[in-house]
Amino acid sequence: MRTIYRDTVTVYNRRPAAVRPPFPPPAGETRWDRTVIKGALFGSGRRIRETPEGASFGEQSASVTIPAGSDQGGKTYVGPAVYAGLPEGDRPHWTIRTDKANPDLIILGEGPEISGSYTAADLEREYGDGRLMRPQAVRGDGKRGLPQWKVTGA
Repeated sequence: MRTIYRDTVTVYNRRPAAVRPPFPPPAGETRWDRTVIKGALFGSGRRIRETPEGASFGEQSASVTIPAGSDQGGKTYVGPAVYAGLPEGDRPHWTIRTDKANPDLIILGEGPEISGSYTAADLEREYGDGRLMRPQAVRGDGKRGLPQWKVTGA
């Protein structure tokens, strides 16, 4: 049987050195944990939005559906609050955060590690053609009801 979940996505979880909500951490003080997930569905496009004054503008939108049974690279999903409390070196977990000041990133494909020589800005330049999203809403918990996560963003 064929499935629609054939995409590979990479989730980048931001780990700031110092948490100072709602402000982003200073440059160079952020570490990124990367999780490659195989068996997802990624979609992107543009939509037209209108303001109450009648002006219209184009807006990039994207969505990712990750079934609970997808290959998560040996990692386990935990909620954002649990993830934030994990020790710095904890690598077997991943999450999806929708914090506008400190967003996680999701790209279509298997992306490179973000490090000192390859930054998040480099990732945004390389994948900013509709293959990158900043999560804005997450539905599902991968367990009860619908065993998947549905992520929407821009």
